[in-house]
Amino acid sequence: MTMSMLAPLTPAAIVLFTALLLLMFEVYSSGEDRRWSAMLSVVGCSLALFATFSRMNEPPMVMFGSPQRLGPIVVDTFAQYSWALMIAGALVTSLISPAYLKNAGAAHAEYYALVLLALFGMMVMAAANDLFTLFLGIEIMSIAVYVLTGLRRNDPRAAEAALKYFLMGAFATGFLLFGIALVFGATGSVALKDVAMGTAGGMSAKPLLALGIVLLLIGLAFKIAAVPFHLWAPDVYEGAPTPVTGFMAVGVKAAAFVGLLRLVVVGLGTEGATGPVLVPMLSALAYLTIIVGNILAAMQRNVKRMLAYSSISHAGYAMIGIVAAARGEPSAGAAVLFYLLGYTFTTLGAFGVLTFLERKDSGAEAERFGAFAGVGFRHPALGMAMSLFMVALAGMPPTAGFFGKLYVFSAALRAGDIGLVIAGVIGSIISVYYYLRVIVAFYMRDVPDPGPLPTATRSRGITLGLALASIAVVYLGVFPGRWIDLGKLAMQSLKIG
Repeated sequence: MTMSMLAPLTPAAIVLFTALLLLMFEVYSSGEDRRWSAMLSVVGCSLALFATFSRMNEPPMVMFGSPQRLGPIVVDTFAQYSWALMIAGALVTSLISPAYLKNAGAAHAEYYALVLLALFGMMVMAAANDLFTLFLGIEIMSIAVYVLTGLRRNDPRAAEAALKYFLMGAFATGFLLFGIALVFGATGSVALKDVAMGTAGGMSAKPLLALGIVLLLIGLAFKIAAVPFHLWAPDVYEGAPTPVTGFMAVGVKAAAFVGLLRLVVVGLGTEGATGPVLVPMLSALAYLTIIVGNILAAMQRNVKRMLAYSSISHAGYAMIGIVAAARGEPSAGAAVLFYLLGYTFTTLGAFGVLTFLERKDSGAEAERFGAFAGVGFRHPALGMAMSLFMVALAGMPPTAGFFGKLYVFSAALRAGDIGLVIAGVIGSIISVYYYLRVIVAFYMRDVPDPGPLPTATRSRGITLGLALASIAVVYLGVFPGRWIDLGKLAMQSLKIG
């Protein structure tokens, strides 16, 4: 193994090095110097993003192994597309966080180090070529996010959220590990291609393998907050610091979906051999997640909690694409990747607006719909940005959200999943109600007994982050073709690698 052979791992190395540098920066810097920690995180993410795009579309390379003896990491176009998506999410998170951290009294470099360590775990998941490496990436990501969730140590909601997330995460880890053990016992390997060979003969005579696959899916369903494994998400999303909630809603979910997509296409997609187990379970998760997520989101009176349930419903829409991919539809994987890309910028933008309006003594009362009355008039640009993000989340043209749903639903129709498409359309119609409620709240002039009102926290970083998210949402909605084509190349690399 030479340095030139390690070059494909440059983006991950930059992220890890920047995280370690931030930890050392926290130790040796004074309070005045720490304001540069956000800038260091942004620079690191920018360099990693540049390194990712500079090597895009290169032939797949198996790391720390050989074609005959598969290695644990494979750097292909699929991994690079996923890395770009995740790094972009961490970059926007780093931009919108400084003002919030200053208000919360937590402006320390370890926050950004934890964000980048979580990002590193996500990148490992995206490039995992076997189940153990996938598990390792999940744990690196999860431990960092557990700590980020409880960042506001004096806030009871944050402490409760961190404890719930940790306990439910540990519970999910048990399912995942037990599933890996059963798959290894049934196939004699944890490499995805070996698992695919083990499923090639069908599942009817391999109950141990079928049970292992079910447990693997349950473990990943916890991470994407699919119903009925979603119960932790609303409380955790509401109690976590707002920028962390945005990062969790996009980063953790995207990493889990990317890992699930590679697992389905490479490890479980051999000529539909796993169909009797895989497709019905994924379909049931998609139906439940869309229906329950949208209904519960429509019942919320708290904007942050509504966005938490909204993120659950979006997991259901992405699951429609996963089901189509499990049926062998070639366009489904690219549709899921594009959907995750648009969802990343849209959701981070929405949480960025909430971060901009965060009170120093923020509580649930300041997150009610009525508490945002008149914000659209007091801050016109902010109101326009939030309206754009809500319209995109509802799936209206010409935004990234519209084309994301269009491509996912089209792939499902080609795969024959008409029922899932109908459920997705009904869910989207329901979502219009609660997303428009946010826009209405922003442009209401008077509210009886409004309670504590959010106050704007001006920051160049958060302004830049919201601008980037807004531009990306519109750009992906107007020019989606290039990114769909890149997604198709990413899925083709899975077949080659």
